[in-house]
Amino acid sequence: MDLRGFDLNLLVVLHILLKERSVSKTAERLQLSQPAVSAALNRLRTALKDPILVRDGLQMVPTPRAEQLVEPVQAIVSAIEQTLADPQPFDYSSISRTFRIATNDYGAFVLVPFLMNRMQKIAPHLTFEIWDIALDVETALREGEIDLVIADAWTLRNCKCRKTLFSETFTCLVRQNHPRVDTQLTMDDYLQEKHALVSARGRVTGNVDIALSQQNKQRQVQITLPHILAIPAMMAATDMIVTVATRIANRFAVDYHLQTFPPPITLDGFDIAMAWPHRMDNDTAIRWLRNELVAIGVGL
Repeated sequence: MDLRGFDLNLLVVLHILLKERSVSKTAERLQLSQPAVSAALNRLRTALKDPILVRDGLQMVPTPRAEQLVEPVQAIVSAIEQTLADPQPFDYSSISRTFRIATNDYGAFVLVPFLMNRMQKIAPHLTFEIWDIALDVETALREGEIDLVIADAWTLRNCKCRKTLFSETFTCLVRQNHPRVDTQLTMDDYLQEKHALVSARGRVTGNVDIALSQQNKQRQVQITLPHILAIPAMMAATDMIVTVATRIANRFAVDYHLQTFPPPITLDGFDIAMAWPHRMDNDTAIRWLRNELVAIGVGL
């Protein structure tokens, strides 16, 4: 049989007809009129070249061909129902699955440890691959290479499916017992001291320099660093200043005995967001993970 000419809706009618062996009962179960079911039965008879049901006294009985179809048709209808059924809730406590998340140093340092702390408690069978964000984010999402991206909102500005997790500000770091910066960091201090700048591409200007230029001021960037993890050792060994995200600065200040100061210039903060593939917007597992990240972001 050429399925292109067969109405697959007839399988549902056939399934119930073979169970009920009655046009009227089939019509009642399917909430159709009896003429509609009779018409469907006639179409089935034509397509299958078999009477399907024949009258035997007061009853309708299946033909041998129909008897052969009972189990296969039931299996087909059940498979379709299961395939099209609403997805089951994601059983994170027992399912094994690997999530691929692309992020930068900030996300790996600030957010991912809290994510893993929670996952070890509630979802011990899940595993995570954390990828460097140095890729074409939109293409990677579209082609299914990654499940989520965590980055600043500007980086994800063109992603259709995204959500802000939290907002971030800037803080300055210097070493303890700095010879010239003690109880406060003034603008004069800021301009006179040398600076370190975190820049993956080695650029010597950033948000701070743009803000300073608007006041006709300029700082002295002596070194650019490719990763934030290079900051503590650099600060401890020199008298330089570095201006970084506040959550990073606070962690470094505690772990490496550095001093924090508010910047002596007003700096716009930035949002940390996540993005995911549009085709996975309703995926129960990805939706669950997104909700977990939102909850973690609220607590940071």
